[in-house]
Formats: sequence, C-alpha cells, structure tokens
Amino acid sequence: MISMRILHVITTINRGGAENHLNDLVHAQRAAGHEVAVAYLKGDGYWAESLAAIGVPTYALGLGYYGDVRPVAKLAALIRRLSPAVLHAHMPPAEVYSRLALALARRKCRYIVSKHNDEPFHHGIGQAWMARWAARRADGIIAISGAVARFLRTQGLPADKIRQVHYGLDPIPYGQVAAAQVEAVRQEWGIARGTMVVGSVGRLVPQKAMHVLLQGFAQFADAAILPTRLVIVGTGPLEGELRLEARKLGIEDRVVWAGFRTDIAAVMAAFDVFVLTSAWEGFGLVLLEAMAANRPIVASRISAIPEIVAEGESGFLVDSGAAGQVAAALAKLADADLRERMGQAGHRRLGQHFSIGRMMAATDAVYGLEA
Repeated sequence: MISMRILHVITTINRGGAENHLNDLVHAQRAAGHEVAVAYLKGDGYWAESLAAIGVPTYALGLGYYGDVRPVAKLAALIRRLSPAVLHAHMPPAEVYSRLALALARRKCRYIVSKHNDEPFHHGIGQAWMARWAARRADGIIAISGAVARFLRTQGLPADKIRQVHYGLDPIPYGQVAAAQVEAVRQEWGIARGTMVVGSVGRLVPQKAMHVLLQGFAQFADAAILPTRLVIVGTGPLEGELRLEARKLGIEDRVVWAGFRTDIAAVMAAFDVFVLTSAWEGFGLVLLEAMAANRPIVASRISAIPEIVAEGESGFLVDSGAAGQVAAALAKLADADLRERMGQAGHRRLGQHFSIGRMMAATDAVYGLEA
C-alpha cells in the first residue's frame, strides 16, 4: 500500500455520527501507514485527545459564525504548509471553506467530499446550487449510503463522481465488555436483574423522533408480562419536552434518562434491545454499534436504515412515526431466544458488510490508491 499525506476538514470533531466515523477512519488510515491531520471549523474538540494519541494533529480553525472568512486564510495556510496529497472534506460548511481555501492556497491535491446526510445543503434559498458549487472541484464524492447517493443525484451532483462507501466499525471493543461492567451499568441505572431493557442512544432533537419511542414503549409496557425499562442515552434541547411526554404517558418511573456517556460499548451491552425511531438518517452509525454488541434492533424504515438492518433477520423495521409498530416489535422481542438469534445475525452482518477493512478499501479506491 502506498502511504500518503491526508488532511481531513470537518465542521466539528464533537461526538456525533459523522465525527465518530471520522475518528474511526483516521485511526484506520494511521494503522495503514498514512500521515494524517484533521482541521475543524468549530466546537469543543472532543476527539482531539483520541487523535493525538495516535500521532494525528488537530487544528482548530476558529470559526466565529457562518460567513466568517478568517478560517479560509487559516486553512489555506495549513494546506500550503502540509501539502497534502488528499484534502477530504466532511459536512457542508467544511466543504465551502475547503473549496475556498483550495483556491486561495493554489496547491494541487486530490479533493474528496464525503456526504453524510440525505438532506438539503442548507435550509435557505439556492441550497441545491450551493451543493453543486461546493462539490464542483471535487475529484470524488463519497456517499455514505445508497439513500444518500440517490439524494445527491436529485440535487444535480455529477453521478460519475459519486461513490457509495458505507461506514465501518471495529467490533472488537464491544466483545471485550465484561459481565461485571454490564452489571455495574445496570445498577447505576437502578435496573433489577430479570428486567428487559429497551435502549436508545442519540441527541434529543427532532430528527431522532424520541417521542415515537416513548409512545411505542408505553404501549408495549402496558401489556408486558416481564419487568421493562426504557433507557435513553443522550442530551439535547428536547429533553424537557420528552420528560413531560413520559409523564403524560404514565411511564415516568420506567424511563431512565442516562445523559451523555462515552462508554458506549458497555451501554450497548446493558441493553436487551436497541431502538432508533429517527425521522431521517444519512446512515446511523449507532446501528453498527448495536450490531457489534449482538443486540437486536427496532428501527424506522427510512433513508439508509434498510441498508443496515435486515428485516426479520437482525431486527424489525417500522414505518416512520408508527408507535404501534414499535410496540408490536418490542412485544416480539420479549422472547429472549429471538433476541439472541437476531443479535447474532446482526453481528455476522456487521462483519460481512460493514467492516473497517471494507470501508478502508472503498475509501482508498476513491482516493486513487490501489490495494
């Protein structure tokens, strides 16, 4: 494998789907012998420590507000100094700043754009034109799912440049969680042994449609024979509204609001079933985390999710917003044997279709590298 110098540019390196993926990708690229750096426009730099540990420098570009031109000059200077063979931009704001910085830097390099969502470039006038302009200089456009690739074509992005590259995940850390760790997490949540734990991980924002999860769980819990608890891991602006919804549904004492956590492997192992009721998803990296932990999944039949969850094999797909279908799926998964079979099927599917190796090989092909 030929090694090369790669500069990734992303809007933030806070914890989140695209950001977590970038951390995994950079770790894999370093393991393959590439020289890698990461620049980010704004945020708290959550992944900086993890990246520094493997010798990857991070550069905060200091974006104060969208339209702030200072990061363009900073990024252009960084491009001149590092002279990367590949500049890889992630997320729309980073695409805009990367294209402008490339023009200012006047350095030749292969320019790659990763598209992480099947949603408009922005929510103002001319968003499709802006998406085309930002990607026009790109040598390759990575769509993280078939759903994203189809959406990009409707936006008029050049079909000959679009390549589908699914996220990948290393399952090894999920297999190293000890039973004592799982028990400790459940005790922290106040969950007794023998309780069926339904869990979800995500930001408490409209996209994740957590109210559908609450409603579906309430219907399931009403009829459930065995003890059940719902654990919601994450924070966000809708937390107060969702807590109120839980009270209205009469399940306040059955819901654990676990807040932000970094021990996701242990968290997934402490769940019996993972549920994702999102209204849309570019991919849903958290689904791979559930599969790595051998957990069956209940998820919305939208966007890229049917590409990840095999209906009736590794989980159940439900219509978006259909709380009754969520309840029915959870009722089926009250069967511990079914949970085990589906969890194992999901783990096998992860290894077959969503490995780090597959992701790296496909990304290298977009970069122009040969195996």
